[in-house]
Amino acid sequence: MYCTQAQMVERFGEQLVIQLTDRDHAGEINEAVLAAAMADAAAEIDMYLAGRYTLPLSSVPLTLTRLACILTRDVLATGSDVSDERWSKQADDARKLLREIAGGKVSLGVDALAQGAASGDGAQMESAGRIWGRDDSKGYL
Repeated sequence: MYCTQAQMVERFGEQLVIQLTDRDHAGEINEAVLAAAMADAAAEIDMYLAGRYTLPLSSVPLTLTRLACILTRDVLATGSDVSDERWSKQADDARKLLREIAGGKVSLGVDALAQGAASGDGAQMESAGRIWGRDDSKGYL
């Protein structure tokens, strides 16, 4: 995930996040609805970044958090009665920026090759040595 519930509330206010997620009219944030929208936004961002960066990123640049919040709000607002034309424009601008990042016109400020989850569980190749070679002292020629 590129953003959290707390970041959504910080950016847009709790009341708006409630309005966008409260499908049962309980008067509170529906965490499941919000999590699904954040996952959709993250998948969309990954789609743009996958060709240029190793995913998942080891750290999330602030720009991606902002874009994820905007796209999450767009996912939640689509088809709802809580919507604003400015939000659609911001989401379009966010996607434009993601296309520019994917095309290499704009950098996230992270090293594309060095990114990725830091883990030691990757595949490792090891050889037992060469069997064939130019050295005919072993009689392999």
